[in-house]
Amino acid sequence: MNMVLNAITHSLSAAANDGKAPEYIHLLPAGTFSGADGRGPFVLGDVAELIAVSLPAGRKLPIDVNHAIDHLAGTGRPSPAVAWIVALEGRADGVWGKVEWTNEGRSLVADRKYGFISPVFNTPKTKPHRVLQLLRASLTNDPNLTLTALHSKTTNGDPSMDEELRKALGLPETADQAAILAAVTSAHSASTAMATIAKAAGLAENAGADDIVTAIQERAGDDDEDAEKAELREQVKELNTRLTTEVTTNAKKRAEAFVEKAIEDGKLVPALRERFIARHMKDPADVEAEIKLMPSLHSGGLGKRRSIEGDADGLSDTDATVCEMMGLDPKEFAKTAAAIQKEVH
Repeated sequence: MNMVLNAITHSLSAAANDGKAPEYIHLLPAGTFSGADGRGPFVLGDVAELIAVSLPAGRKLPIDVNHAIDHLAGTGRPSPAVAWIVALEGRADGVWGKVEWTNEGRSLVADRKYGFISPVFNTPKTKPHRVLQLLRASLTNDPNLTLTALHSKTTNGDPSMDEELRKALGLPETADQAAILAAVTSAHSASTAMATIAKAAGLAENAGADDIVTAIQERAGDDDEDAEKAELREQVKELNTRLTTEVTTNAKKRAEAFVEKAIEDGKLVPALRERFIARHMKDPADVEAEIKLMPSLHSGGLGKRRSIEGDADGLSDTDATVCEMMGLDPKEFAKTAAAIQKEVH
């Protein structure tokens, strides 16, 4: 369930930022990197330590334009911030920052007047030049580092994120962004309410339903039951049921879509439909890998059998059984088999 909630959080950020200034920006690359001007190589080491040093509690980092703070502030000329970095987080491709834009900054980015970010950071003079502290960043059109552009699909709706969301929410591969957003919105409303109740119960916002109910019961005490606490427990149960139902429903839709396609491709017979749907809902990756290795019944073999005297369609008992299991028209099957036999002989 936590995977679903994490995917929801990132998806809502991407959806909300479409066509606007992004909420998250790429500030530092991962690993070892160098600038286009030849400076470096720099090393991004302990990300957690860097974040703690760069953004202690109560602080935020400025974003200016073309490094105005570094070039103009010392001369007494204006060097205003057009945005503030209020949070930092480590990702697979480096350090990202959550941004609060000023009206001016939002306009500069949304109107595509600036397309890139240039960070300012401290490193020791001697090698290895490990990044010690992130100080600020600037909007620029001449970046020195290779970072995700402000208008890239990664900050404004990443296709790979869509796929992660489909899997996390149990949606079929055919689900478009509208379907994804609808599922996210439904699940998010329930999870937000759960987080609020968890916080009220003195727990972390991502606490599970069982932990929340237990905390409420402990606070209530055996002899201190009242209508308000009882109602709160019921709300927790109802919200958890809503969230679980949403994920389960979407998982079934995705399983049905996949299994129907497998039947259409001749890799499964209709008689196995429900069994494989149930298996797919529990472990989609395992079932999809298994089906991928299965040969198609449409690829040949059945037509090479010689028909024997049997039913009115001239089919053998085996062929008749296959038609029944796969939902095929016996007459059409017989015509196809006869045509194949003529080609073979």
